[in-house]
Amino acid sequence: MTPFAGIAFILTALGALMAAVKVLQLRALVQPETARKCVHIGMGTLCLSFPWIFHEAWPVWILAGLALLMLGGVRVVPGLKRGVGGVLHDVNRASLGEFCFPLGVALVFTLAQSDPLPFVIPVALLTFADAAGAMIGTRWGRHKFATLEGTKSVEGSIAVGVTGMLATVVPLMLAGHGWAVSLIMGAAIGLFALNLEAVSWHGLDNIFLPLAAYAQVSVYLDTPLTLLAANLSVLFVLTTVALLWRHGQVVDESARLGCALALYFFWSVGGPEWLLSPLVLIASYVRLMPTVPGGVPRHNLVAVLCVSSASLIWGVAEAFASHPSWLALFTLGTATHQAMIGTVRYSQARPRWTRLAWWAAGVAQAVIVQGLAYALLVWGEPGLPVTLAVGAACVAAATAAFVLVEPRLQAPDNLTLRWWRQGAAAALASGGGWLLFHL
Repeated sequence: MTPFAGIAFILTALGALMAAVKVLQLRALVQPETARKCVHIGMGTLCLSFPWIFHEAWPVWILAGLALLMLGGVRVVPGLKRGVGGVLHDVNRASLGEFCFPLGVALVFTLAQSDPLPFVIPVALLTFADAAGAMIGTRWGRHKFATLEGTKSVEGSIAVGVTGMLATVVPLMLAGHGWAVSLIMGAAIGLFALNLEAVSWHGLDNIFLPLAAYAQVSVYLDTPLTLLAANLSVLFVLTTVALLWRHGQVVDESARLGCALALYFFWSVGGPEWLLSPLVLIASYVRLMPTVPGGVPRHNLVAVLCVSSASLIWGVAEAFASHPSWLALFTLGTATHQAMIGTVRYSQARPRWTRLAWWAAGVAQAVIVQGLAYALLVWGEPGLPVTLAVGAACVAAATAAFVLVEPRLQAPDNLTLRWWRQGAAAALASGGGWLLFHL
């Protein structure tokens, strides 16, 4: 089949699918949300055939572009809204899911380079796990948890995990991989999908989920069985702690799951030593910083994203080009966040102190604790005293900049904006450390 014949076949099949679902909807045989999920599953099933129809990426990108044009038209053209828009349901909601779906498929196909297995697993995960989670959560979801968009259900998240596991195990077994490898990979990818879908918002899981699954499949296929089992164990423990931890209700459920994902990513790219710095931050937040009268505001996923932002940069660098200096910069970014959080906590618990005293206390506890932890990891490394001194200077400078630009440390007018300022300050500190280390 030529590429243009393949494009014509997919477009014809897609048109027939949407027409059939529209007829069912007009006859009141399916509810609007069910109709939208039928289109989602049908589109995904068609996409699973791509490796056997197309041998280059450009036809898939043409299909993705046509899909994006159609979806954009549905949102702005009245005639399309009344027709196709009724099938897709609720196109005016604040969601990017419909647009992310074709982009996610095209990106994974390009990365997989026509290799069926690393393409089929992510697309099957995207197609069936997401739909299963939505349908189970809508029909049987009773136990809710907070997200950035409102609430999701535990039942829907479990459905995502189980379906994601099956979407991984079946292709692996059909490709000839052993049952042990298939089950462990399936459980790890399914559990990761559960976490990622639970913390995603505005439909962004339609692009994050397939890309994350592709990365995992690419890595896990070359990973020894014992290490696969270790990865699964770490992710299971982190997820369990995130779901069960209730200390002071400082963060909501989606933030805890986001924290578990970040920690698992750091473990995956750098090993156990990359877990020490964030765990020190968490322990310091709970034990070493002063208690705030009346408690602190309950933080959401944005707080986790901002706190881990600078660290994620160095984690990605480690994944693509491992280097000893990335761990130092990773620790530097985390220590800067600890210093800023400590400064805020001291300002709330010790209101009679000056800003200089708040800054000094926050920086001191972060530099001492994180510095000791890092020194234990790399003890005997040449230049360790210089590394610690440079790190301490960067932490102090970035925290001072944060204190200067933050007008109200005790009670900010916009807590989300404060978190983004902290993320920028941590990036400034770790970036400054990188420059100083390379002078």
